Amino acid sequence: MDVWCARRSILLGLEPFRMAARVRPACRSGAPAVRRHTTHTHTNGLKEMAEDTPTATELNLEKELADWLSFSEQGHAAYGRRKLVPAELKFKDAVAIVEKLCKEPAYKDDEELKSKLSKSLNNLGAVYHAQGKFGLAEEAYQKALDLKIQLFGDEHFETAPCYQNLAAVHSARIQYDKAEPLYLKAIAIKEKHYGKDSEELLTPLKNLLMLLDKMERKEEAEPLRERIKNLEPPPVNPGDIWQSVQLIKKDN
Repeated sequence: MDVWCARRSILLGLEPFRMAARVRPACRSGAPAVRRHTTHTHTNGLKEMAEDTPTATELNLEKELADWLSFSEQGHAAYGRRKLVPAELKFKDAVAIVEKLCKEPAYKDDEELKSKLSKSLNNLGAVYHAQGKFGLAEEAYQKALDLKIQLFGDEHFETAPCYQNLAAVHSARIQYDKAEPLYLKAIAIKEKHYGKDSEELLTPLKNLLMLLDKMERKEEAEPLRERIKNLEPPPVNPGDIWQSVQLIKKDN
């Protein structure tokens, strides 16, 4: 397994992103959309429609979030092609945009922006991790985790990926004593949310197993290995796939 694959195997990957619901789409002409509301006036007994244009602050927010989305998409695309330097630059740009917005008085308590900042920091941390910049990765992951805890609390399932990624970078730095409790925390959160028999547990369990193997704690590793084996879906028989295809064709 090459270095890239080895590192990706212990990461959950990049976090998804989406535009905030409050951001209005652009018109077909490309101009920002305007808000419309109905005012009930009584001119000749008819209702008239009135519209007001967005404020300069609202227009600026829409532009900034559109730029954030563009940088995030470009970062994801570059990361997927293993172009880590361009990915780093794009995710840095995405982080800078949301950090700036979060510092503005009008948006300092905006939870959607804080959530976007957490995702962008996590994605930047993933790139640093893949580059072997473990100190920077740890810093980005920790900031992402702190924001998630601030938004959801430390037992929410949204925090589990951050605990896993932070644990992974500690493991890469041979800081096993710091990595283990973070993996256990992620496992406990996922068990609480998904149940103890969920396939969602496979990633943190496998990461913990890798850690125990590195620490040569065989007695603890073996039952964990068995648990992982029981959770993994059975391998697909190629013959079953062919039979299904044949049946579908026959039915059609």
